[in-house]
Amino acid sequence: IGIPVSVADGSQNVLEVNGCPNKPGTGKNIVLISGDEEYRSEEALPQLAKILASQHGFNCTVLFAIDPESGIIDPNQGDNIPGLEALREADLMVIATRFRDLPDAQMKEIDDYLMRGGPVVGMRTATHAFNIPKGKKYSHYANGYDGDSKAWQGGFGRLVLGEKWISHHGHHRKES
Repeated sequence: IGIPVSVADGSQNVLEVNGCPNKPGTGKNIVLISGDEEYRSEEALPQLAKILASQHGFNCTVLFAIDPESGIIDPNQGDNIPGLEALREADLMVIATRFRDLPDAQMKEIDDYLMRGGPVVGMRTATHAFNIPKGKKYSHYANGYDGDSKAWQGGFGRLVLGEKWISHHGHHRKES
């Protein structure tokens, strides 16, 4: 089955996968947000989007960490995931980011989505999706947040997903 896939212009680097018709997810939009430097979400989420589109009919938009100078996908780019305005039309957000410090305009799109009650699936490192320093508008999203907002204690992971990142299990990069 050929699935229509389009990549937006270089200023966005957004991957769009249109859902197959007459499936349970037809007409619903999923935004998948990659951005981690350990688990290859920039590779896994496009594959997941293709499955969700072909097997279930969802329209999927995959967003990536982008180097703003080159316009190239760069998982180490911790402060830029363009295209988050796609969340305005999303029926589901799938997030697989790790310790991101996004600009306020990009965080606003995530915050607006959550404040409207949009559902979220967090994958792998999403418990510590953000690392936004104190003093910034969305610092309450940071893993381990312990500021004035009681509801946000522990940050995005604790409030939205149920738990924040605690520590690695075992010895990272020393075990098979």
